[in-house]
Amino acid sequence: MSAILGILLGISAIILTSQLEGDPLLALFKVDAAVIVFGGSISALLVHAEWRSIVNAVKQASWLVKPPPTDTVKLIGDMYDWAGIMRSSSALALEDAADEVDDQFLKVGLGLIVAGQSYEEVRDVLYTLGDIEDRENGQGGEIWEAAGGYAPTIGVLGAVLGLIHVMLRLNHPDELGPGIATAFVATIYGVGAANLVFFPLGNRLKAIAGGRTTYREMATEGLLQLSKGTTNPMRLRERLENMLESRRRSGLDQETEAEGENVQDQKAG
Repeated sequence: MSAILGILLGISAIILTSQLEGDPLLALFKVDAAVIVFGGSISALLVHAEWRSIVNAVKQASWLVKPPPTDTVKLIGDMYDWAGIMRSSSALALEDAADEVDDQFLKVGLGLIVAGQSYEEVRDVLYTLGDIEDRENGQGGEIWEAAGGYAPTIGVLGAVLGLIHVMLRLNHPDELGPGIATAFVATIYGVGAANLVFFPLGNRLKAIAGGRTTYREMATEGLLQLSKGTTNPMRLRERLENMLESRRRSGLDQETEAEGENVQDQKAG
């Protein structure tokens, strides 16, 4: 939600500044400028990437409200509980957990364990699903950053087109001022969209995708240990905690840094 708040604050700051200068509110709202900048950006993206990738990037914007599961601290606790269930009963006892879990990756992994699949079979399926998820999750940030690169240039293009229109009407001096102002609105749209929305959104989605990768790697390790059927719950928890701490120390994933600190607090407690 903080990302959405940041976008709204940025747009509000621009509008407020314009109002403080005494400009009319409608001066910043030009349909033709919006068509050039956003229509042109979409056209460039269609050349840059496949339609499916663009649609996926738009869907990933919903991560600002509801990100994919990345709570590694909760995951470690769940793995500990599942290992205890398997040790006291059998793999079939995890069937209820497989039905209740929301994350599709965990659901598939637990389902394979309940079905009695071998370690090698579970490993192959999870690695394949992980590779697919990584590719799809990584596309969103790249697409939004690409849009951030195209938008300012297309905004300048819109300003130039507007100035051409003004030059063709030099015989109407009273229209020159408003015409030039309208032309530069396209530049505002391009630069503003890139630096207030596209680039920050791309970076945020990349960070979330990184957190998801860490979560999935730890889930994979936990599920593979569970698939052996003789996992000690305490050893499994220590293994995953060390894995998370190692990832945090290496600085590979900023999204899980706070979670790593939570793990240390729990260990100290």
